Amino acid sequence: MRYLDFHTHTWPEESVEIDAIVSCVAPEPVCDYQEGIYLSYGIHPWYIQGNDTEKLLEHVREAAHFNRVVAIGEAGLDKLKGPPMDVQKRLFCWQIEISEAVNKPLIIHSVKANNEVLNLRKTMNPAQPWIIHGFNGHPQEMEQLIKAGFYLSFGPKILYPSNKAAESFRQIPEDRFFLETDHTNKSIVALYDKAADIRGISVKVLEEAIRKNGAQLIPALKRS
Repeated sequence: MRYLDFHTHTWPEESVEIDAIVSCVAPEPVCDYQEGIYLSYGIHPWYIQGNDTEKLLEHVREAAHFNRVVAIGEAGLDKLKGPPMDVQKRLFCWQIEISEAVNKPLIIHSVKANNEVLNLRKTMNPAQPWIIHGFNGHPQEMEQLIKAGFYLSFGPKILYPSNKAAESFRQIPEDRFFLETDHTNKSIVALYDKAADIRGISVKVLEEAIRKNGAQLIPALKRS
């Protein structure tokens, strides 16, 4: 049994076998890593303001070529926090281009902006997979995004049965989802246990599905 924490901001500390994709935010340096730890690297929309955007992009362009960086992001759009939307969209589109150039998936931060992200995908028609992390939408929204080719990563919101994310997770096709702890102290083991219960399957079957999904997007996970 080997867990995959698809998006986190902290190093795993649980005493189980875990692969984790740790999010690094430009302009911080690409940190050292240990076995089972992978990195994503990008410009988070919250941290654009006050920074030289061209220098931020230089950091992403450089980091994108490192083997330890297996995905670009988290990048995206946030209508509740960050600079004006036109600035966010410009930086997001540049990171889409980087993702395409280096053939690495794009991990997306989207707050109240799924329609805009969906329209950009239709306009830019990327070859690389796009994964919306921390998905918390209704099943109808999930279905719309899946139909457009997105993957969705679910976080601790699924621990609460009344949350709409739990129902979306129950219905999502098994080849389109991941689990993540994001910026919380929640246990990936607890998330797997709850996720298996929501879908009415064993944790082992869930683990195999997530492992298969990860290997399809990120070659390094095939060797884990």
